[in-house]
Amino acid sequence: MKKGFSDIEQFFLEAEEKRLREIKEKRERPQKQAPRREQLINQIKNLNDKLKGKDRKIKELYREISQLQSELTKYRKKQKEIEKKEKELKQIDSYKEKIEDLQTEIAKLKGEIAEKDRQIENLKAQEVPKSKVELFIEVALNSVSGLAAGQNRLKVLFSKRFRKDMVKEVSVRPFLFDSFISALTRIDTTSKLLKRDSKHDIYRIRVTSPYGEYRAVYLKMEGDTIKFVRFGQRDSIYGELEACGWKFE
Repeated sequence: MKKGFSDIEQFFLEAEEKRLREIKEKRERPQKQAPRREQLINQIKNLNDKLKGKDRKIKELYREISQLQSELTKYRKKQKEIEKKEKELKQIDSYKEKIEDLQTEIAKLKGEIAEKDRQIENLKAQEVPKSKVELFIEVALNSVSGLAAGQNRLKVLFSKRFRKDMVKEVSVRPFLFDSFISALTRIDTTSKLLKRDSKHDIYRIRVTSPYGEYRAVYLKMEGDTIKFVRFGQRDSIYGELEACGWKFE
């Protein structure tokens, strides 16, 4: 029985001790919490400071990124310019090749032209058969050259150009040669001085024909010699002579 009361007593003593201990812990708990709260505040401040440092770092990184992007834009622009220059250089190379090809072609054409010129010269050197009119005029004028003309008994010569003019006209106007011979026999009355130059006096004789008025132009040489240099229709022959400055080379 004593043992039973001692257990009960012990139980209540322990319960009271526990209660007092809890009260004491409750009283001591705010004092313990205060340092912990300050610690937490300090930790938060430290974290905020660290975050501020991170923000500055992030801003610096953004600035570096912006600078790098600007540099990258410049380099891309330079790259495009370089690519453009490379294309131009390729075009220049292609143009050079085309120029070389054209120079080769030109040299080839020059060789062909030189060969054609040689062939032309060879053909010119060959004796070309003369037409019947040319043969007639040549024989007729050669026979006239040996005869005296007019009362002054002049010696008559004919230039190559005069012969060509005569062939040109007589080939389509056969009786024109007879009109010229008739005017030649009357040179004293149909002759007229046209011009005087440093070498020769320039005369003409009127040739009246069924085909119209013609003129035969001649130069007075030394002595009693005259040389016919041009022949043609009155208006056209004077126009040609004015155009060439009255030269008879």
